[in-house]
Amino acid sequence: MSVEAIIFDLDNTLIHRKQAFAAYAERFVERFIVAEGPEKREAVIERMRLADQDGYRDKRELYTELHADLELKNPDTTVQEMLGFWYGEFHKFTVLMDGAKEVLSELRSRGLKLGIITNGSLRSQQAKIDRVMLRDYVDSIIVSGGVHIEKPNPRIFELALQELEIADPGHAWYVGDHPTNDIRGAQSAGLHTIWLEGFMPWEEKGIVPDDQIGSLREIITWLDRQSYSANTEEGAS
Repeated sequence: MSVEAIIFDLDNTLIHRKQAFAAYAERFVERFIVAEGPEKREAVIERMRLADQDGYRDKRELYTELHADLELKNPDTTVQEMLGFWYGEFHKFTVLMDGAKEVLSELRSRGLKLGIITNGSLRSQQAKIDRVMLRDYVDSIIVSGGVHIEKPNPRIFELALQELEIADPGHAWYVGDHPTNDIRGAQSAGLHTIWLEGFMPWEEKGIVPDDQIGSLREIITWLDRQSYSANTEEGAS
């Protein structure tokens, strides 16, 4: 099977959003919230983590809820101030997934086209990408907020294929952690899929990923297997 392009999700795939949010939440509590003692602080951070829903929660809705439910250091703090803190600070905590740049460099050295498709606001996602300097490692970056289409809509995957000049979606693979947005979405557009385990539970019925990995570094071994299989088939023919 020919592999011409590999496209990646961003959050909890190329970057470790869960780690970033934990560090950001510490700073947020320090700035806005009364949380005396480590147990109280830990409880507030866990409250924030659950309310955030791994980034899938509307941000104004999230901070309206936190503003109402948590004890504020300054009663005059507004929801807008909290939102401003999010947009101004969260990207600063962005951390790469282990091996991300090494894997991208190796894939590019093998002649593959590389892309990113991510849901989120254009401002936030671009800021994360630039914070960890991923832009030069890929050929295409599509953010849902910039094209007004969100995963799992197949159209967003089709846009990436067009930018990468991949005529046959069967020659492209998509790597992501979300069973619905990433795996179902990519398959609906005709791409093959690799599920990165460990971040989202598998609750999708009726679909399975073409392959699955526990870390980004496993993609190199996976690609070697694909190349070996393709060479074997070619030799047999």
